[in-house]
Amino acid sequence: MTTLFAVLMAGGSGTRFWPASRASRPKQLLPLAGGEALLAQTSSRLGDLIPPERQLVMTNREYVDGVRALLPGIPPAQVVGEPEGRDTAACIGLASELARRVDPQATVVAMPSDHVIRPEEILRDHLKAAESMLAERPESILVFGIEPDRPATGYGYLRAGDLQSSPEGIPVHRLDAFVEKPEEASAKEMLEKGGHSWNAGIFAFRPAALRAAFDIHLPAMGPLFDVISGAFSSDGFEEVLEATFPKLEKISIDYGVMEKVTEALLMPLPVQWDDLGAWDALGRLIEADEVGNVQHGQAVALDSKNNLLSATEGVVAVSGVHDLIVVHTPDATLVCPRNDAERVKELVQALKDKGLDAYL
Repeated sequence: MTTLFAVLMAGGSGTRFWPASRASRPKQLLPLAGGEALLAQTSSRLGDLIPPERQLVMTNREYVDGVRALLPGIPPAQVVGEPEGRDTAACIGLASELARRVDPQATVVAMPSDHVIRPEEILRDHLKAAESMLAERPESILVFGIEPDRPATGYGYLRAGDLQSSPEGIPVHRLDAFVEKPEEASAKEMLEKGGHSWNAGIFAFRPAALRAAFDIHLPAMGPLFDVISGAFSSDGFEEVLEATFPKLEKISIDYGVMEKVTEALLMPLPVQWDDLGAWDALGRLIEADEVGNVQHGQAVALDSKNNLLSATEGVVAVSGVHDLIVVHTPDATLVCPRNDAERVKELVQALKDKGLDAYL
């Protein structure tokens, strides 16, 4: 009998959430969705199904101490600090081998650490169903898709094929295709037609199946995974990780593996979901007031509408402005049009170019 094991991917810098998100304290360590930090919410929503001792966090080495302090229930050795970002293929492929070292019978679920998923019990029910499905089809890799509620152009899509099984009453389809981020007309067409899900970036698999896929499609990675995982929990692990991890190819697991495998499955996940990509996402999570202002922290708005106002400390006060994002922190303030949230990443680069790293 297998057991579920979770890999929480927590290495991103979250630059689109500047100035709240900083190099030393990225968005996954912030309480952007209320209550606990996003990473803590990701860990706790797994409940008793996957307790902390069966969780592994892949993060940036600069965040290791912060992650361990945030999640004291996870064994310290199971918080792994990548020496540099090598994208999701390296992250998930290595984590799978490390999970197998902790639990040789594991069925692994890999998920981002900065998403909002509600209700949590629906997620857990679907994770149990995924475990059952992979007991039937251990050679397969299962991808979770989010049922779209709008024609979003910022997400990749997954096209469902024939129904394969219904473990615990939950349908699982063959995954027919990954669809690149679409133009608006194509997104509307997929929403109306049905049979398409947003790619949530959540995967379930047996480590042996994932490794077999890597050996076919990214064969140079496997031996490097073996070198690193062979040193796991030893005194020399950090040194081996430092020397070997940067040699891994920098490529996403979608492009490098999942778009090429023949044994891919799709399980639609009917939950409220958001990947919190940029500040405008808070408008989908926090109820606006009667004139459309969204407040995160202390804020006052006079003759103003459709603004997103956030204060990590102190207060934001605006008068006579519309459709803005205003974010205040003790040492930096962001003001931009609400429909320009994605460009905050460019602002961060501009600050870097000006040598203002102290504010990053």
